[in-house]
Amino acid sequence: MMSSNRSDYKSASEWLSTLIHDEAWLTQQQQLQSSTAADANVHRDAAIRRIGIGETYEFWEIHGHQVEKAVSEVWEIAELSLPKLKIQTIGMLSMAWLEQHTDAQLDTKQQQEVVEKLAPIFFGQTEAAREFLVSIKGMKPTQITNMVNQLVCDKKISELSMHRDLWQVLHDYKIYTKSESNWNMQVK
Repeated sequence: MMSSNRSDYKSASEWLSTLIHDEAWLTQQQQLQSSTAADANVHRDAAIRRIGIGETYEFWEIHGHQVEKAVSEVWEIAELSLPKLKIQTIGMLSMAWLEQHTDAQLDTKQQQEVVEKLAPIFFGQTEAAREFLVSIKGMKPTQITNMVNQLVCDKKISELSMHRDLWQVLHDYKIYTKSESNWNMQVK
């Protein structure tokens, strides 16, 4: 069990190193490893929920999902309790694990082409485009359009791109096979 006392650690790096060997992270990692590709969205949502929307999330985004840099920034502020930082860091480590394994799933040339074409729709965020592509794998058309509506609501993709541009990429690569008019009725 990790100490909740900041003075027991010389630095954020030492604390993070201890966390990586802690039972809480090892249990989470085991759950990730034993899950299927279909479980990725559930794990991703849980990881984002753990990170939360606040300073930790912002530092994590600013540092391009580099866990150690985000933890160092939050550590310096010293306003967050170590148990809360532990939960948020497990969320970041989970996302890092998922992103690493997502990359392994997207290693074909065609999939990389799709990500490159999707990136401008996601405001140039290649990682967001990659996550979207992996998350919609195997989804039904209605599930895809529901996800697109949520992404627009969350301002992850442009309202201008959500109609023709996004439909065209998904349709060209046979990811979404329904007609453009069907797409436009579903995407609001």
